[in-house]
Amino acid sequence: MTIHKIQIILPFLLACFVHELEAQTQECFLLMVGKECSVNGEVLLAHNNELSGVEASMLKLVPETEKINLLPGNKFLDLQTSKMLILQTNKGFAEGDAVAINEFGVAIAGGLSLKADRNSRMKLLDPLLKNGLGGGVRYLALQHSKTARECIQLMGKLYTEFGIKYPSGVGVADSNEIWYMETGGGRSWAAIRIPNDHFFVAANSYRIGNISFSDSLNFISSNGLQDFCINKGLWDGNKAFNFSLIFGGGRKEKTGSNLYNSLRVWRAMNLLCPDQRVSSESEYFPMFMKPYQKISLETLFSIVRDYYNNSPFDIWAEENLNKPDRSIADWNCVHTSVISLNPGQEVDYGSVLWTGLSTPYSAVYIPVYFGVSTLPSEYEYAPRENDINSAFWIFKNRGDGFRNNYPLDASEWILKRKNLEKSLIVKHKKVVKEAAYLFQKDAEGGRNYLNQQTYSFARQALKIARLESKSKH
Repeated sequence: MTIHKIQIILPFLLACFVHELEAQTQECFLLMVGKECSVNGEVLLAHNNELSGVEASMLKLVPETEKINLLPGNKFLDLQTSKMLILQTNKGFAEGDAVAINEFGVAIAGGLSLKADRNSRMKLLDPLLKNGLGGGVRYLALQHSKTARECIQLMGKLYTEFGIKYPSGVGVADSNEIWYMETGGGRSWAAIRIPNDHFFVAANSYRIGNISFSDSLNFISSNGLQDFCINKGLWDGNKAFNFSLIFGGGRKEKTGSNLYNSLRVWRAMNLLCPDQRVSSESEYFPMFMKPYQKISLETLFSIVRDYYNNSPFDIWAEENLNKPDRSIADWNCVHTSVISLNPGQEVDYGSVLWTGLSTPYSAVYIPVYFGVSTLPSEYEYAPRENDINSAFWIFKNRGDGFRNNYPLDASEWILKRKNLEKSLIVKHKKVVKEAAYLFQKDAEGGRNYLNQQTYSFARQALKIARLESKSKH
């Protein structure tokens, strides 16, 4: 091929490549549990972040001295900053799917893309702003917030000032309150508070239903949202104001059904509330529900790994292999997590990021304590290319090894992982007790202890992944 032809073709190929990146699915799953319905009285936040499956993920410590700058015009917020523990992809803060905890015990539970579910009417009446803010604003708000409510209010303030360029949902919590926020258009957004005795689940479609604008304890929204919707003919001011009906429904509009998203919501509700008999055909659900019984860490690990097993929708059943149903777990997941926030404990050892790298099918959830001062090197290292020194790639390779015949080929691994996670949960309880004692005596000694324990947990998880990999060759 001549140089002249290459010069003509190369820009076209690059354009296709960029379009391919922009077209990648950003499908995620979010489940948040109030402290009154968890086994140990903790707030629990579960999340799967799905991109294309190869965006290497990592843990990162952000010191309070490092100011995050994501605002137009290189503006900084003149507010107090805080230390953060973050689980993110190697794309950094710009990717925006934040899973993080700050030193005040405020946590970003993870985000959800709502782009595919925003309806065509809103694209015309409330267009997104090209130079507005994306999901990265979550990191910025978290760095400057002392409560979940403050974090929601700050995100809303920034969205109102700079506009919104990407529609999304995000969970935010502290040990007292859980909030969920959705962006609807250029400057339209709303947030609801989840009751402490309920759980909330979402999966890439609008979930905020009826809003009571007079109830500022449980609802927060963008200024002028009511007037905007009345003026645009979206709401008559008499009926209940349903955020999801006004802004959502885009996927059903395009495909005739929202089961691609709603089936995942149904599945979580069905597992946690089997007595409620929620229908798999439903496309609209209660905003939150009370679970049948108290929810544990193990339950959440199981749910974020769920593929409709033991149900008619099992995606690995032969009769379903060619169906488009999307399960909660997915091979394209790049990081998976469960955050636990204990209201009776210090943030250093009471706020824990149970970290899983790569897909839930092969990830091992290890407790990483907010109070650590260093992180295992394998968990900090997330190169673009396959590397045996990166935890992400170790777990991804493990999953790729049994991907073509799951779950049969993974049966031994699943049992080994289950036993390890069970032992880590038992050990975690002992670590918290010891850490509470050590921090009373000497904070530095307490942090060193948490470092040691986190490194130990990481080594155990990596060991079984590496051993399994070797045994297959």
